Parts: sequence; structure tokens; C-alpha cells
Amino acid sequence: MLTLKHVNKIYRTTDVETTALRDVSLEVAPGEFVAVMGPSGCGKSTLLNIIGMLDRPSTGEYWFGNQNVSAYGEAQISSLRKQSIGFIFQSFNLIDDLNISENVELALLYHEEVSASERKARVRAALDRMKIAHRARHMPQQLSGGQQQRAAVARAVVARPKLILADEPTGNLDTATGEEVMQLLTELNAEGTTIVMVTHSHAHAEYARRVVNLIDGGIVTERILQAV
Repeated sequence: MLTLKHVNKIYRTTDVETTALRDVSLEVAPGEFVAVMGPSGCGKSTLLNIIGMLDRPSTGEYWFGNQNVSAYGEAQISSLRKQSIGFIFQSFNLIDDLNISENVELALLYHEEVSASERKARVRAALDRMKIAHRARHMPQQLSGGQQQRAAVARAVVARPKLILADEPTGNLDTATGEEVMQLLTELNAEGTTIVMVTHSHAHAEYARRVVNLIDGGIVTERILQAV
């Protein structure tokens, strides 16, 4: 599904140069569930941002399927990202002024091929799937943290992406709710969705099929937990 070849990411200011990723090469096959672990500041989020096309490598190549994304312009990247990738964040990133149904529908608004009636149907189905349809008209601040993350997962899957990127999806949740979210991700993966997840939790990394460990911006170990 995706391949990074000798990717480096360097951030420069007037006085400081910081290397966030060092010579990272990584392949993720369709249908994999990959967990990325490592200490704070090791480059995990930078790696996820590059995979999600929110940032670009300083050097190296990024291939998404058979497309060399490194050579794409912003319009091409934006189109590919909205068609192919769903995002789940630790802080939920729901819009306070929109109800839960409207938050989830946002992910479909730029898909011109999806009619208004189909958008509504997809949103209902996604909320049903996440067991929060009864909260569809509530505002985010009226929901618990677990319910907000369920809404965020619904938003990530409603456009039926090939790839879901999850950045510490259980970081703001209690243990029981975190396990529920991990079970949801496992179910989505079992249905064929590829997942790359950044996590500090060794227990939640065990849900993945492969664990990649980063230190100082480089991959130091990979561990296969389950065959694809």
C-alpha cells in the first residue's frame, strides 16, 4: 500500500537544524495493522504526518500504491489524501460549533460524487457502527471522551478510506474506553482497512500485526506479531 524509501525530515530555523527522521525506509502492505512506538520526540508523529501527506520528506521518496507522492503538487496530494486516508487524533479534533452528525459529515463534503442523501445515509451508518447514533444531534462538549473518540472514528471511516492513521487514539481515554476503541480499530482492520497507529501503550500495540520502534528519528527494530 505504501513505501517510504530513505526518508529524511529536517526542520530548519535561522539558528537551529533539527532532524526529525533519519533514513527511514518502511513498507506497509494492504490490510496490515502497524503500530509505531518510541519515546517522546523520536519522530513518530512526523512519520505519521508524512504518511498522511500532511508534511513532505526533506529527502527520500514516498510511494502510495504505484504513485510517487514525493513528486506531486499540493492539489494532487490533497485529492489523493481525501480519497484514501482517514485520520484519528488523540485530541478528537471535533468542531465545537457542529453537532456529532455534522462533524462526521464534514469528511464527505469534498466528495462531489457523493449525493446529499447518500452522505446522510453514510453518516447514520457510521454512527450506528460506533454505537453513538443516539448522540447524533448532541454537541461534542455534551459527550464523554470515549463518545467523542467514537465520533472521531466514525468521521475517519465514513468516506471508506483505504488507510486509517491513528495518532495516540487512546491517549485521552480511561483504560476501559481505550480498549473499546482498540477493538473498533481491530474490527475495521479485519474488514480490510489498513491501519498505522502511533501509541505509547505496549498493551495497545499488541493489537497490531507489526510493531515498528523509532529512536532518534530512525527505525531501530521491527517485530511481527501476526501474519497478514
